Amino acid sequence: MNRTLKVSTALASIAGATATLYSLRALRLHNGSIGSRVAEDVIRIVNSGAEPLDQNRIDAKIKENRKEHKVADGLMNSEVEVFYKDGMKVFRVWPGKEKPARSMLYLHGGGYINQPSLFHWLFVDRMVQDSGMEFIVPIYPKTPEYTFKDAYQVVSDLYIDLAKAHPEGLALMGDSAGGGLALGLSQWLRSHGHPMPKLLILMSPWLDISVENPEVGVYQALDPMLSVTSLKDVGRAWSGGADPSDYRLSPMYGDLKDLPKIAMFAGTREVCLPDARKFASLLKEARVDFVYYEYPWMNHIFPLYPIKEGREARQQILALLETME
Repeated sequence: MNRTLKVSTALASIAGATATLYSLRALRLHNGSIGSRVAEDVIRIVNSGAEPLDQNRIDAKIKENRKEHKVADGLMNSEVEVFYKDGMKVFRVWPGKEKPARSMLYLHGGGYINQPSLFHWLFVDRMVQDSGMEFIVPIYPKTPEYTFKDAYQVVSDLYIDLAKAHPEGLALMGDSAGGGLALGLSQWLRSHGHPMPKLLILMSPWLDISVENPEVGVYQALDPMLSVTSLKDVGRAWSGGADPSDYRLSPMYGDLKDLPKIAMFAGTREVCLPDARKFASLLKEARVDFVYYEYPWMNHIFPLYPIKEGREARQQILALLETME
């Protein structure tokens, strides 16, 4: 081996070792609250084995999602009732006593493949109790059995019914995949001449189904929950072969004209961050009325969790809801 080759090999080894040490340091470095650090460790353990979307998982998810979704008895302090829209199960959650005038359509996350988690329901319960609003939570069709077209059909019909029942207006909120669906639904409603929500709240929204932002890789090692490979697999299934740039799949690329006020939350330790930042820039360029809250050290959908930063984000959401006209 000549001297030039030896030097090149040594430099490559040093660069590799430096990158590894930097990644390990980045994973350990976390200046969030103690609760947020514990939550990240738990999430990382639970999600340590990301499953590929192979035939076994496809069969398992279809079987799982065909089961009737229920809210555990005794979980909620709020009143809960169920109704159906075009065969879709929908939960109505309200504080108790008389049903409130203000209403929120909440589209839960879960990568378009999972039903609401325990944390989704605890979040809904907290928001209902603190805001005094009614929350409407549909169990919309999931992939791999269904595609975005099935979900848009029933969710848009539900929204139109709710808009008629609430002529004073209602709000729309979504987290993760539900955030992407909420934004795309708003664009669909506008393009079809339907009443718009008074306020659109997006928590760690999935804005580009293809997950092709070149900066995503920087955050993959930091995100304890999401796998880019898995997101791409599920995204292809959800799209059903449609163009991934379709605004109903990747609403970041849709028409931003005449959208309602948007409030967006993201953390700096999640793969959705690069697209959240990009979308905030697009909103600014389009002169859309929006607020963007970026929380250092926070993970995906952190407002749902019982941590200090989650409580702060929920207080900001409550303040926004108070501004609804």
